[in-house]
Amino acid sequence: MFSTLLSAVRQLRGKVARNFGQTFKSMKDPNFRNYSLGMFVSSCGTWMQSVALSWLVYRLTGSAAALGIVSFANSLPLLLLTFVGGMAADRFSKRKILFITNSVAMAQALVLTYLVWSGQATIAMVIALSVLLGIVTAFEVPTRQSLVPMLIKDEKDIHNAIGLSSATFHVSRMVGPALAGIAIARFGELICFALNTVSFVAALVAIWLVQVREHGKTTKANSSAQGKANEKSFWEVFRNPGILTLIILAAFFSTFGMQYSLLMPVIVDQILHGQSEQFGFMSAAGGLGSLIGALIIASLGERKGLRRRLGLAAVVLSLSIVLLAYSQFFPLSVLAIMICGASLSMHWSGGNSLMQQCAEPGKRGRLMGIYTTFTLGMAPFTALLAGWSAEHLGVVNALLVAAGGMFCGACLYLYKSRKLDDTCNGNGNSGTRE
Repeated sequence: MFSTLLSAVRQLRGKVARNFGQTFKSMKDPNFRNYSLGMFVSSCGTWMQSVALSWLVYRLTGSAAALGIVSFANSLPLLLLTFVGGMAADRFSKRKILFITNSVAMAQALVLTYLVWSGQATIAMVIALSVLLGIVTAFEVPTRQSLVPMLIKDEKDIHNAIGLSSATFHVSRMVGPALAGIAIARFGELICFALNTVSFVAALVAIWLVQVREHGKTTKANSSAQGKANEKSFWEVFRNPGILTLIILAAFFSTFGMQYSLLMPVIVDQILHGQSEQFGFMSAAGGLGSLIGALIIASLGERKGLRRRLGLAAVVLSLSIVLLAYSQFFPLSVLAIMICGASLSMHWSGGNSLMQQCAEPGKRGRLMGIYTTFTLGMAPFTALLAGWSAEHLGVVNALLVAAGGMFCGACLYLYKSRKLDDTCNGNGNSGTRE
């Protein structure tokens, strides 16, 4: 009996080791690992600034509507310019675009640091700087997303690489807000803006050293043809049911599923009656949940059923927002936030993976620009809707409205994609039927 138990333990250990190796497969590549480390440090600083900025705006105004306006200013360029950013990613050097965008973001953080340090920060200045950062993000996000598959040796590992890239981002989402909550309570918002400025050094070094691997070469003739077909390519993606359903789900996630994160300061203040420490802890809990969701996607590898899992994640998100709305018990609210974070992360990582496989390498930036427009570009309306509803209906009712909208989107997506597989070639089991 003892030998049987020992054999079972050995088999379990081997299975865990294999799953661990599969989950972190792409991290064995120094090129991908070094890039991820640099972007992780920078992302921690960015999250610290994001938390500090929300707290600063709410401290200065005491208004949920003001939070919505600032978020609207930051997000509007994503709606207007992200597709342009995706086209730029296909036409120009991705490394150069990332180097320029991160340099400008560093300058923005430096200006914000000075304004807060000198006591000259006003809502108008914060809005102007938020617009600038939004413009930068519109070019940076599709470029960064389309670059990830070009950092690995084998494109078959695309699910794993994107999942780990998302996991790295969400680890920073866990670490950054936690540090911000502590720093704000002890030193004020200024230290967060200063540390974010310094953190961009790591990103710039990583971008400078990274090696871009071309999995599919594009000739000058093909590049010219792609340029002439930009408008055609834009409308063609909406005729593919595999892509269209992902875009529909992304729009619902962006419009309804992310409202709770914008209202986090109000939730902490009005529902949980907490302070900046609780705000930072809640944000970190969301980051932990997001990390779990990203690692789930990375560990799945090429297993089938990812498209359906995204719909189920949307249903879980809507239910967890309801729990967050009614909970006045801090640990239960933390659990709800973790579930929300995991659901959002599964959508971001899984949807990103499916969309990346729908495009040729030379058109990947453009397609990710379209997808990012619907993933993040709806954020201006999300910000205004969240701020207005929380101001006029109360934060609890605002969360319930968001949960209802997210649930409707999940049901629509599950219905429309019920016959689709994980490919973008069609529906049905064969993946070829139109």
